[in-house]
Amino acid sequence: MKQEVSCLYCGKKIPNDTANCPHCGAVSHFQERGYRSGAIKRFIILFLIVAISSLFFALYLPR
Repeated sequence: MKQEVSCLYCGKKIPNDTANCPHCGAVSHFQERGYRSGAIKRFIILFLIVAISSLFFALYLPR
């Protein structure tokens, strides 16, 4: 059985597993689905790229 919550913007009842309110289109803040698939992996890869490039610029550029 799906639970329903009230939309923070329009106040109408929506299922708690929807990403957007079907009535007003606002983002739902009650999602139970968690992170989007692959979001954490993409964040870690981006973080490593930034860290490695920062080290390169700090150590190998002329002073």
